Amino acid sequence: MSFISKNMKILGHNKIEKELAHAIISEKIFPTWIFSGPFGVGKYSMAIKFAKCLLSGIKPESDFSLDIPENNKVHKLIDSRIHPDFFILEQSEDNISINDTRELMQRIYKMPTMSKWRVIIIENASRLNKNIYNSFLKILEEPPENTVIIMICQSTGNIPKTLLSRANRVFFSALTNEQVESVLIDMKIKNAQELSKISNGSIGYALYLNDHKGIDIFNKLLDAFSTYNKKSLQYILENNLNGNFRIIKESLLTILKMYIEQITQVSNNQIFKKTVTCSIESELKKIMEIISMLNKSESLMLDKQVVLAYSFEKFFDF
Repeated sequence: MSFISKNMKILGHNKIEKELAHAIISEKIFPTWIFSGPFGVGKYSMAIKFAKCLLSGIKPESDFSLDIPENNKVHKLIDSRIHPDFFILEQSEDNISINDTRELMQRIYKMPTMSKWRVIIIENASRLNKNIYNSFLKILEEPPENTVIIMICQSTGNIPKTLLSRANRVFFSALTNEQVESVLIDMKIKNAQELSKISNGSIGYALYLNDHKGIDIFNKLLDAFSTYNKKSLQYILENNLNGNFRIIKESLLTILKMYIEQITQVSNNQIFKKTVTCSIESELKKIMEIISMLNKSESLMLDKQVVLAYSFEKFFDF
């Protein structure tokens, strides 16, 4: 889920932590928060840290940190998911079940028993069904006293505008390569520097790459697209396609971005041997068509082998 441990420093989001700490100090806490931003940049970790500070009953000493004493029992209770005033709705790829919906609503309306507050965290909030959204809108008309709901999502596009307008929205941006590398080094992850460069600013994605041979996949794809190496492409098609398409897609998007930076002279790195035989505008249009197809490939349930082969052929104008 997350690698947060007690008062672990969450890199790159000092302003957000300050905002949350100030809300507790001033006792002006919104009943509903929406934490949005890329995967694996600290949204969940910050939500847990906010919850611990609220449920501990300890006001931050300053509006710069949510840290509470490491010997406070709230750490163990929340980390073990046994705090009576804390609930996380974890969603898988499937839709939320009716039982989960009922438990969520019961938790929201239940009065706190150990702390002044109740905290509800909802993961993948953009995948909730319409009934849940409608229930939330009714709740927000008369929010339960001393209940805080934190909705976590990568994008707010599927969340109704009426709900968005009644929540306090907090956007988490991607981290720098240096920040990702620093965390990976602290976690004693090998190849931290190389992983950080292809992580898209996400610690969570860097860890996923590390667990699924992501560096090897990225390097094979880069070799294929930078030097027109069909053997490297064939290696990906034969060995990695089914179980690692997420890495293949994200890696290819990163590689295409690198190519755009090269042909528009944003970057001085001359990685790609391919020469542009048409106008830059036409070349960019072609690349954007590949990117659009990649982004739609899973929702349209396109054949992964066809998608990768098409991208390669389109890139080299076949």
